[in-house]
Amino acid sequence: MLICAGSDLESDLRRTLFWREDLERYVAERADEARMLAFSTEPHVVVVDLDLPGAGQLVDSVRTQALTHPVSIVALSRGAAGRIDGHGDPGPVDAILSLPPGPEWDDRLVDVLQMPTRKQARFDVSFGVETRLRHRVDAQRGLALNISAGGILIDARGLRLQAGDDVSLSLLLPATDAPVEGRARVVRQPVEERLGLRFEAFSGNGDARVRELLAALASPPSP
Repeated sequence: MLICAGSDLESDLRRTLFWREDLERYVAERADEARMLAFSTEPHVVVVDLDLPGAGQLVDSVRTQALTHPVSIVALSRGAAGRIDGHGDPGPVDAILSLPPGPEWDDRLVDVLQMPTRKQARFDVSFGVETRLRHRVDAQRGLALNISAGGILIDARGLRLQAGDDVSLSLLLPATDAPVEGRARVVRQPVEERLGLRFEAFSGNGDARVRELLAALASPPSP
């Protein structure tokens, strides 16, 4: 779970189910910090204080820039609470909880933590990927098989990588002059000779370039 809220709310939130012992939490006080954490920690629930500067952009970013798995967004608002009843279009968030927290939060938080999450987009691709282990200088070349905003699946035949490795990454995106540089962690091996990498950070405008690629992949082809 990722919580983006001001320090003035933390003492109140600590008394709710968001702070129960079986939940792993990441807390950020700024929307830009939360946005980076969203794509490095892969939360299943993102909680956003709508009064924070940049909160709307954070919600849009999490909703439109797909993570590697389903995610739900919960907004904290000084206005009226939203409904969790599965009817109608819930908009960019899945639930709204009114502030300050009160006794009614207990039942609503049970619903929030159990509500179905929306599937996020992952797109089939085919382009070169170069990886370098942090302690090595030689690059290893693989082939990207699919990508989302949170990570990438590569054909890893011949690569000396395993789950847990931190790597420097170069994405050789199609129709571009320069690769996208960044860092990633090997997080899984879903099938033999394929590896899942989770994006940790990008250099320069790399994040924007990946988002542009995903937007293009999501757009229907022109008639």
